[in-house]
Amino acid sequence: MKVKGPLYFSSTEMKQLLKVSACHLMHMREAGQLKFVKTGNKFLYELPQNYSLLEHPLGVKLLNWYKSRHPVDINNSPQSLDTIKALEKLVAEVLIPVERHFGVIQITYGFTSAELTKYIASKSPAGTAPKLDQHASHELNSKGNQYCERGGAACDFIIDNNKNTMNLVAEWVSENIDFDRMYFYGKDKPLHVSVGPEESKFIQIMGISASGKRVPRHKGANVKFRDLWNK
Repeated sequence: MKVKGPLYFSSTEMKQLLKVSACHLMHMREAGQLKFVKTGNKFLYELPQNYSLLEHPLGVKLLNWYKSRHPVDINNSPQSLDTIKALEKLVAEVLIPVERHFGVIQITYGFTSAELTKYIASKSPAGTAPKLDQHASHELNSKGNQYCERGGAACDFIIDNNKNTMNLVAEWVSENIDFDRMYFYGKDKPLHVSVGPEESKFIQIMGISASGKRVPRHKGANVKFRDLWNK
């Protein structure tokens, strides 16, 4: 069943997101400041309109991922409104559902601002493809063009407590989430997933050649990961 409809948060999650007490949350609810539904004895909340999902812990990880890999002081904040919307969509429709289903996510490659994209291109470009990979989302280069014409947004992530079964994560994503592109690098490797205007649902399974190089294997659009995986 696809992930659809409003994104709801439990009382515990909402307290953490808004940094308020249970009492304050109750007052906000009773004052009509929060949209919610009640299921049994539980309240489920929608985010306030003035709250950005980039303030969610996964949104923060999406922006700050580079700090553990690149010892540089860079402003990695999105400048384009389209980028902000795409990143929020990535958090809402991919990262939060995956983390709720599988456990804590570690983002190994997230959003790259214009400044960070230029830094990576000059210092550690190996394995990167900014014109294709959607990590720069809708950000513009010095000529006023998008780094990646595909738009959307992407990240690579792995499940902290289950790092040898990323094939199961890829299978679940392919059957439950409307993604744009997915690149699978191995059961114990981070999974690349993007959202974007094309919603191509393209899957590429990568392999390792006899010489140790990464090479493309099976691929397809609008197919289930398990069908490609079992070929």
